[in-house]
Amino acid sequence: MFFRLLSIEWTRLTRRTVLWLTIAASLYYVWAAVENYYRLTSVKLLDGTEKMPGLAFDLANGLDGLYPFLMPFVVIMAALVFGNDYSQRTNRHWLMRASRSNSLLTKFILLTGATALVQALAVVTAGITGWHYKTQVFHFALAEFLNVNWEATLAAVGYMTLVLTPYIALTALIAVLTRSAFASVVIGLGYTQFIEIVFTSIAYGENWTRWALRNLGFSATYLLNSIGNRVVEPPPHVFSPTSAFVVAAVYAAIFLSLAVWLYRRQDIGG
Repeated sequence: MFFRLLSIEWTRLTRRTVLWLTIAASLYYVWAAVENYYRLTSVKLLDGTEKMPGLAFDLANGLDGLYPFLMPFVVIMAALVFGNDYSQRTNRHWLMRASRSNSLLTKFILLTGATALVQALAVVTAGITGWHYKTQVFHFALAEFLNVNWEATLAAVGYMTLVLTPYIALTALIAVLTRSAFASVVIGLGYTQFIEIVFTSIAYGENWTRWALRNLGFSATYLLNSIGNRVVEPPPHVFSPTSAFVVAAVYAAIFLSLAVWLYRRQDIGG
């Protein structure tokens, strides 16, 4: 039954423009970020003033920049998935197939999977772009730059998805509270693109800001250096990557549990 529900929700999601817009915008952003680096440093790379980076740099650079860019798209996608059943009054129809808990959990897992898919495609895009510039534009042998830890690359797709799951769960909670996709989008974007940015900027360097959702992702980006077999310690005012992953998972569990608890007690006919 679970996989049947997941299949139905996946079909519904693939029929939404927001999914394809998210994928297209994210891949374009990653391509532009990697392309911009090589375009701006082309002279230095050709005359040897600056050393040609390895392929690991391209992969890590793509995922690093994607985190803040993808965040609002994840919020919008989650708001539509969790909120549209209210506006379209299809809640009762879907609850004939599954319990309220399973309904929300299925959507959460679906959105987590969609986010991981975007991250994986971003890695491929960054790698292809880096390969193109190294071999086709600068005419270097790619074998000289294959400094990639592929296990760390695969793990990066997972943990960069993990630090976005609290936003998915928080949007689910907002959708259940407001019963509106539109309100979920407005509140979710207001928090991620204004409130969180303002407070973490004003209080930059303060220890309490390590608990901010945005800074959990910031901590995770330091682990991206492991793709090139390098270790870079994060600044003292943020969590270590491992601690950030634990906190992110706890946040997601709390927000999702509250959403399920409220949804189970909600009069969806009202």
